[in-house]
Amino acid sequence: MKVGDRVRIIRGHISNGESYTASNGQKGTIIGKSRDVGFDWEVEHDDKLFASADFSEDELELIPPDKTDTIRTFGTGATRDTSAGKLSYVKALCPIVLQRYVQYLDKHRLQPDGSMREFDNWKKGIPRETYQDSRMRHEITAWLLSQGIPAEDNHGPVNIEDTLCAIIFNAMGELHEVLKEKQNANS
Repeated sequence: MKVGDRVRIIRGHISNGESYTASNGQKGTIIGKSRDVGFDWEVEHDDKLFASADFSEDELELIPPDKTDTIRTFGTGATRDTSAGKLSYVKALCPIVLQRYVQYLDKHRLQPDGSMREFDNWKKGIPRETYQDSRMRHEITAWLLSQGIPAEDNHGPVNIEDTLCAIIFNAMGELHEVLKEKQNANS
């Protein structure tokens, strides 16, 4: 079994102590490999939108693809292929987090000389070591703040939202450099 496979539950159970029970015969799509001990697969149930549960392999049966599993028909009569195996940015990302992150970036566009840098200035390239050093400073700040200890940086007092945005920025920047290196190596 792999992510994107359609499965039928052959031995139902209560999902992670939540209020619903997965029923025998219920269908779903494998959306991830679980890290929980004793479980192998995370399955999103068709009839419980956004609900997922962990299953061991012996609780699931692979459903071979057929025409009914490869086409969705909507109430309007429109048809589309299924979403099985496709990335879901809407489910994976959170608009309020992205909005707050971009607000943080906007706040930090003003440079000491009074000029404004573009939002994508960082994509021109910053050494990975610079991102790592900055990320670690912000990680320590987040740790202090989580312990109720006030913290500040070279601009003054900091809050947890800006600190977490700074961590995201540095992680995203370093990942950008890693992916560019990988792309260049494969060119």
